[in-house]
Amino acid sequence: MSRTADLLAPITRVVLAEDRRGDVITAVGLLAIALALDALGLVRTSWSGLAGVSSWWFVVPAVVGCTALVWRRFHPLGALGVVTVAFAADVALGGSVGLLVVLWEALYAVHLHGRPAARRVTAVGVGAASLASMIVVGEATGEARFAILAGLQAVTLLVMPMWWGANVRQGRELTAAAHERARLERERGTALLSLSEAARHDAVRAERTSVARDLHDVVASHLSAITITSGAALAGEPEPERDRAALRSIRAESLASLQDMQAMIRVLSAGSTGAPGGGSDLLAAPRVAQLPQVLEQVRLAGLELTVTDPDGVLTGDTVLPAAVDHAVYRVVRESLTNVLKHGGARVQVRVAAADTLELEVCDDGVRPGGTTSDPADVGEGTGLGLVSMRERVESLGGSFAAGPVEGGSDCPPGGAGWRVRAVLPLPATVADRAADEVADRAADEAADEAAAEPAPSDRAIPGLHA
Repeated sequence: MSRTADLLAPITRVVLAEDRRGDVITAVGLLAIALALDALGLVRTSWSGLAGVSSWWFVVPAVVGCTALVWRRFHPLGALGVVTVAFAADVALGGSVGLLVVLWEALYAVHLHGRPAARRVTAVGVGAASLASMIVVGEATGEARFAILAGLQAVTLLVMPMWWGANVRQGRELTAAAHERARLERERGTALLSLSEAARHDAVRAERTSVARDLHDVVASHLSAITITSGAALAGEPEPERDRAALRSIRAESLASLQDMQAMIRVLSAGSTGAPGGGSDLLAAPRVAQLPQVLEQVRLAGLELTVTDPDGVLTGDTVLPAAVDHAVYRVVRESLTNVLKHGGARVQVRVAAADTLELEVCDDGVRPGGTTSDPADVGEGTGLGLVSMRERVESLGGSFAAGPVEGGSDCPPGGAGWRVRAVLPLPATVADRAADEVADRAADEAADEAAAEPAPSDRAIPGLHA
């Protein structure tokens, strides 16, 4: 059975081909069926026909109708019109079963390949033809039952191919819709995979950028300070006390860099493995309390540093929130490192804490002797320092600005310097606590002064003792 199906498969593909070749084969096949039915004597089925007309005349309507079926796929309504005329001629000759089969194929083709308007026209035409047959038969016979029977036969014979064609077309449309839906699902799956891959790449890039900035914050400033301090010590004449101070500074920076690197590795390891406790290392991040060492290193490197801190932020008199404390340390350190690399010989740091914490670091832009830093000593910048400072400040709801010193600024004179300014919000309790601490210090000082003065009862009264 399978061998027979394999042998008939090429013929089946040709017969069922969805193109002009299949239409021609269908038309030829229907013509052969119509001629065979005519040869079997299935003619003059409606009435006796015209007298003296040979049965061979039934071939002409069959040929015309089957020829029109060649265009049934591309012009189904036109093909139906030609077949209808051929069917009317066949009925005039007496009618034949062969032309009825051809008419069925034309009606089927309209409801399979035709547009909605063509299908509506065909449905109206079939209804009108059925009604007309009822009227003609009723008038000819005078019997209502014959009229109704004729109408039912017409509806049965003409509506059946239309219904069949509509069902096949609907099935094809559903199949095409299912294929289209499957295609869209595949495209959607592909798009989701692409989006997922793009999101993964974006996450990897963001993580790499974050790691690079963390490395810059943790390592770059320490190494820059080590390089600049050692370079300043080597540039001058040997001086034991200064050189030992530079070595102590270098050692402190090296240890701090190593500790920061170890803390960051623990945080990254905890984040990658999901282990708890990684956030505790962040509490060990550098704070404002470590800035005096940084300021001393800047002075050892040869800069003329002026610090203005009326509220005692840098000395720890004003207690800051942990995140603000860490941000102040990073901004001051990175700004001073940039000054050491690229700035002038005089630098000023101003810090003020009220409703907000204002921080400014600026230099005069003039290096000793008009020289610039040797790139071999300071290295080339990566551009991550300013980005990191801005992100730290803005993540806390503050504002950050960095750029050349503008005219009228109270920064060190020179006009070619660089200024970094950050404004960080402070909770009301911080400002209140700072004011309370200032008031408490004033009260303590007043109490100490009062305690230092002798009481009236302790003073000697002349003439009281001999």
